[in-house]
Amino acid sequence: MGASTLLLTGNIDTIAQMSCNPAIGGQAKGQMVREIDALGGEMAINTDVTGIQFRLLNESKGPAVQSPRAQCDKKAYQLRLKHTLELQPNLHIFQATVTGLIFDSGRVVGCRTNLDVEFRGRAVVLTTGTFLRGLMHIGRNKNEGGRLGDFSAKTLSGSLQEAGIELLRLKTGTPPRILGRSIDFSGLQEQKGDANPTLFAFHDTRGPEEMFHVEQGGEKRLGWRPGSAQVSCWITYTTPQTAEIVRQNLDKSAMYSGEIEGVGPRYCPSIEDKFVRFADKPRHMLYLEPEGLSTNEYYINGLSTSLPFDVQLELVHSIPGLEKAALLRPAYAVEYDFAPPTQLYPSLESRKVESLFFAGQINGTSGYEEAAAQGLVAGVNAVQKVRGQPPMIIQRHEAYIGVLIDDLVSKGTREPYRMFTSRAEHRLLFNHGSAELRLLQHANNYKLLPVNRLESIQSKKQKVEHWTDLLERMRTTGGTWAEAIRRNGDALALPPAFLEESAEIRAEVLYRVAYRGYLERELRQIEKLKEIESVRLPDSIDYLAVPGLRRESALKLQQFRPYTLGQASRISGVNPADISILLVLLASRPGQPRT
Repeated sequence: MGASTLLLTGNIDTIAQMSCNPAIGGQAKGQMVREIDALGGEMAINTDVTGIQFRLLNESKGPAVQSPRAQCDKKAYQLRLKHTLELQPNLHIFQATVTGLIFDSGRVVGCRTNLDVEFRGRAVVLTTGTFLRGLMHIGRNKNEGGRLGDFSAKTLSGSLQEAGIELLRLKTGTPPRILGRSIDFSGLQEQKGDANPTLFAFHDTRGPEEMFHVEQGGEKRLGWRPGSAQVSCWITYTTPQTAEIVRQNLDKSAMYSGEIEGVGPRYCPSIEDKFVRFADKPRHMLYLEPEGLSTNEYYINGLSTSLPFDVQLELVHSIPGLEKAALLRPAYAVEYDFAPPTQLYPSLESRKVESLFFAGQINGTSGYEEAAAQGLVAGVNAVQKVRGQPPMIIQRHEAYIGVLIDDLVSKGTREPYRMFTSRAEHRLLFNHGSAELRLLQHANNYKLLPVNRLESIQSKKQKVEHWTDLLERMRTTGGTWAEAIRRNGDALALPPAFLEESAEIRAEVLYRVAYRGYLERELRQIEKLKEIESVRLPDSIDYLAVPGLRRESALKLQQFRPYTLGQASRISGVNPADISILLVLLASRPGQPRT
């Protein structure tokens, strides 16, 4: 967007360091990475050129729920993205720990650092990860830090609280890392990558100059041709002995002994949680995932724990294939401050402090993909704020990114939020191949992509619409081509001219034709909801004084201060009768604005 931007980070050497699993994508997350790519983000292309295993999840199911996932080379991913930032015009990078923000008349105007250097800016985006008063736990052992071997931002929390921003605690965990040569692979189940990998970036709308290696000034970035360096992961399982070790040592777990006050993730539970909450399950699946091509380190996906180190050793050695495993890094839990996201507008700007934006784990989310999506939206809207322009608001029916942000600011969260396909009521519209087409208007309006790529996407969109319409009208044996596709699937001798189109265009057309009835039903539902989604609720409304509103609803509305009537309708405890009362109230106010 051309805005002069400063990136402050506590350690330049760990920019883009994957704190947990070096994997990108998964259910709903894979679709979100493609949406990030459609809006000019770097995550997809960085994943493609540093990926070491690609798999399409739910491949046997319908395209609507298929999600790409990639295991990355941890260091290559981090180093390439650091290099990318260094080459980015208008971006200045500086190493310093932010110790506090500078406020003036209710707005943020800069920040203080540990170097006694202050930086001034017209907007600030705060992306603290797990470093905001981060505290790591291994049994009863505690160390300050947001990641093993890294620092803790200890004073910034006080600055936020002084500005009236509420903070709470969350926790997350990570498994032990082990030495690959100490693993006995002979009895383990091998999991290979897909022979024809599904990539994250939309390579079909990029020119050759945007692809992989030679960049500005002739500098060559790290990376390889996507799918050319795939390695295997391996599957093993916990045993009854593993379960017994966990149960006997629950009192030593930081989480179960009361050492940790933060709430942990429901959908990525620790091994302690698994054996307590799912006591009827005889075993739990674990994945052994290599951390890169130039390291022998493996990640035990599914064995997150905060048990003491000696118990972790015993635990790991109870697992088939890991009887003689050597631990390189212990598992640990980390708890940290977050700001409940109902304190934000849908633009991710703070309701309490003007020009201050929040993104990532400070908003209560977990996952690289959720953080990247919020960072992108907050960044765009910080620029819009500085320029005095309206914010970019992605609606729930447009993308998983829209669902993510609406869920956060409308409903809030008291546990680390993770995106799933089930969270999106319009998920049939969110097949991963359509992200560029769905978000083209935003990319164009906010100048998030190069002109040549915008033109390529527009051309692709026109071809998709042309063939979707044509197949509905073209006749073949027993009816139209579209009817034949819905009757028999896409294993047909389709028109030769259609088969000459790119694989990406063919896939999107076939999806739209095959699911036409379901997609049209979704679009009709969206059209019905458009009216309340566009009605802006003024900040001046005193919901406690609105006649007829139930007390519970008035309290919830007063607390969350919804941005639109649609957002108000999704707040737990607010029912259709309450929305009707608000409509009557707004109708009595002349000149009610739309969003």
